[in-house]
Amino acid sequence: MKKLFLLIGLSLGLTSLIVSAKTVVPDIIPIPSNWDLVLAGNSCLEHYQFRSNGDVLIKSNLQRLSGKYYIVSNDQRAELPAVVIHFEQDNQQLDCSGNKLNQVGTTTINFMKKVSDQQIYFCIDAFGKNCPVYLKPEHSN
Repeated sequence: MKKLFLLIGLSLGLTSLIVSAKTVVPDIIPIPSNWDLVLAGNSCLEHYQFRSNGDVLIKSNLQRLSGKYYIVSNDQRAELPAVVIHFEQDNQQLDCSGNKLNQVGTTTINFMKKVSDQQIYFCIDAFGKNCPVYLKPEHSN
């Protein structure tokens, strides 16, 4: 999976966001649901399955990942909600970017900028200025 995501602990700002965040599920992504992650300049789609019990399954080319996710929202309305994913299993096969990285034990934070019900950007920053990839409902055009 392309390393466009931020790891917990890399930034004091992100750590403080998580500490001060409420575990509220904002009306940003319906749960359970299936989504495709669109990578710029890549025809390979990553498939995300968010389950209502907090599990997430991800398929990226030959790579299969599973883990736990939760969605956090900050009291400050200027900041976007985020989905935090902690990876528990990884078959260490080639992903859509051609990488074979073992992501077991890593955690990612992806800030979510909802443009429509058909497009939710994953952003690197909490203010939605740098959003290189987006989710679309699985099997949509």
